Amino acid sequence: MVDWFVAGAEAVTADTLIAQLRVTHAALTMVFRTDSASYVLVYLEATRPALVLHSGDCLVGRCEENGRIAWLTQPHTLANPLLPMAIESLAKDPTRHLLTRSFRSKRFITPDLNSFELDNRPLLVATDGFWAELKENQQVAFIEGLVGTVDQERDDCGVLSILRGGSGSEIELIDTEAAPNLYVAHGPNFRR
Repeated sequence: MVDWFVAGAEAVTADTLIAQLRVTHAALTMVFRTDSASYVLVYLEATRPALVLHSGDCLVGRCEENGRIAWLTQPHTLANPLLPMAIESLAKDPTRHLLTRSFRSKRFITPDLNSFELDNRPLLVATDGFWAELKENQQVAFIEGLVGTVDQERDDCGVLSILRGGSGSEIELIDTEAAPNLYVAHGPNFRR
C-alpha cells in the first residue's frame, strides 16, 4: 500500500483505496496463508476531510480540549459485534482480542469507511495496546511523550497525532512513540 501511495499513479478516493487493498490482498494471500492484521488507512489532503478506512482493532479518535480522547471509530471484535460499546468497557472484555473483521488471507473483507474533518484538535490513530491497555492518564502522558518504553507484555502500543497546520494548508504529524508497524507516506504539504 505504501508503494502504491508513493507511486501516485491515480487519484486517491475511497474506491481506489479499496481497489488497491484488494490487489494487495491478492498478492499477499498466497504468502501469508493463515495470517491476519488490523489496520487503519488515513488519507489526508490539507484542505479536505481525512479519509479513513479501518478493519480490526486499531482506532481513530480525537484529543478533545479537556484532554480526554473521543474515539470516532469502533473496533471490530467479538465484544461488540452488533452494537457500539464504550471503549472503556471494551478494553476490559477479553473477547476484544477476537476480531470479527480484519485483513485476512482467506478472503477479502471490505473495511469501514469514514471521513473526519481536521481542526485544531489532534486526530489520533492508535493501536489496541494504546486504547485498551493504557489508562486514560497514561494515554495523555504517552501522547505528550512523558511515558518511556511500554511494558513488553502489552499489545502493540502506538499512536500518531495528526493536526491541520496553522496555515490551514499543511498537515502536521506528531510521532508520539509510534510503534514500528505504523507507516507514514507523505507529500509536500506535510511537516513532522
